[in-house]
Amino acid sequence: MLLPADIHDFLAGQKYSNALQIAFEFEEEDYEYRTQIDLLCEMARDKKIVHLGCVDHTVDTIKHKIKRKKWLHSRLCQSAARCHGIDIEPEGIRFIQEELGFNDTSCIDIFSDQFTTIAEGESWDYLFIPEVLEHIDAPSDFLRGINTRYWRNFEKIVITVPNGISQDNWKLARKGLEVINSDHRFWFSPFTVAKTVSTAGMVVEKILMCRHGTINWRALRRNRFYKKNPLLRNDILCVAHFSDM
Repeated sequence: MLLPADIHDFLAGQKYSNALQIAFEFEEEDYEYRTQIDLLCEMARDKKIVHLGCVDHTVDTIKHKIKRKKWLHSRLCQSAARCHGIDIEPEGIRFIQEELGFNDTSCIDIFSDQFTTIAEGESWDYLFIPEVLEHIDAPSDFLRGINTRYWRNFEKIVITVPNGISQDNWKLARKGLEVINSDHRFWFSPFTVAKTVSTAGMVVEKILMCRHGTINWRALRRNRFYKKNPLLRNDILCVAHFSDM
């Protein structure tokens, strides 16, 4: 899914509208209904990547997702030429190193000198930041700091965030409900994630809509609906490249 050419001035803040209508340019791949994990693993294939937020909340969450083959870091490690995971959760890093054997991991902050050493010590392709921005108080400032510090060290950044305009949310809203991770600060839309990334000084290449979780391939009617209506899927994947601000 490509952003229309006339949207870039709005992303840069050079134009303003209080009712901006965006006609996205859909490509063939946009009508493929796929999971977030499958898309990320495909992008990671044979690449050297850093995975920020590799722990995925808690040790119990890791154990639960491993049973369902949904723990992202494990899947990325199977696909990538090298996948270095970082997180600020010491218990989780200790568990995945000592109990699971994922030793190419670090318990460090991305803005630390230790990570600078890691970033400069390898010819990295991508920085993956899946399901992180919604947990951060100031996501544009966070991404701007990454762009300023590491624009020489990574070819691209790959981000995923929850889609606030998904069909799932619409159905819940009709019942007077919101279902949300209690640590989240934000919902996103394709435009707002592009705005967040652009404000940070990065350049959006494309956006893909995908399924957060598994796809029940026996649910033929539902799957046909999401194939035809990409914007209503419940996860947004954004690919951007760094820039020298």
